[in-house]
Amino acid sequence: MTAVPTQHVTALFLDYDGTISPIDGPESNSDVLHQNEAVLSEISKKIPIAIITTKDLPFIMKRTQFAHAWAGLGGLETKIRDSRVKRINMKKNASHIDAALRYADSFTGEGLKIEKKRFLNGNVIAFSVDWRKADDPTLALKKASQILSYCQTIPIVTTTYENQPFFDAFPCHIDKGKALLALKEELGLSKGILYMGDSTLDNSAFDNADFAVGVLHGENSPTLHCDFYIKFEHVPHFLRNLLQNDFLIESSLDDRHRPKLRYFLRKCQ
Repeated sequence: MTAVPTQHVTALFLDYDGTISPIDGPESNSDVLHQNEAVLSEISKKIPIAIITTKDLPFIMKRTQFAHAWAGLGGLETKIRDSRVKRINMKKNASHIDAALRYADSFTGEGLKIEKKRFLNGNVIAFSVDWRKADDPTLALKKASQILSYCQTIPIVTTTYENQPFFDAFPCHIDKGKALLALKEELGLSKGILYMGDSTLDNSAFDNADFAVGVLHGENSPTLHCDFYIKFEHVPHFLRNLLQNDFLIESSLDDRHRPKLRYFLRKCQ
């Protein structure tokens, strides 16, 4: 009988919302599921874990203390545990974010929430417009659309999420794939990176990872550059199986010579 080839996962890189934390809650209440946190704490004792997210580092670091590294705001600010912070200079773009934020603040109320995103030094560098808890979703959507339209007239970048009642405004284009490569270099890793995410914003990170796992939660569609999909509710089982299998993954090569993760796909169904 021919042996099934395996590959070794040497590091786990993760998106946050919709991947290890539920997608349907406001930022202030967004936490890692207890089941995910428990197994990730165990995994972190064996291999490095990095978080790549559009949330800011002041928010994300205290909620993912099991991680060894973080890329906040899609990579605008990065931090390796016990090392200095690295951030992209945004001084030239800050005035445009300030203008957009002043405009957005004039629409707050009735469930439309503006959440500021900051660097670790306290400087506001981006913001989210969130109407998930709006009393009148139709009115909130109208207000949010006005803010979005204004933001699109000035030199900042807006990021919307498929079927989601929120969007982000950033001072420049963000690239999770570049963030993955930067953290990979900082951590001294060469190969075996597994990346998990749930949106098209994760596609560049999927492309730069060795193993790409898309997470489905009912509010996104399977249009991700990943090797296979698992459901959000199966993530704890997937992570537990990964740990128990000593980070070895069955693999076969497709036409693009990308690994197929069939073993855990069967385990998680």
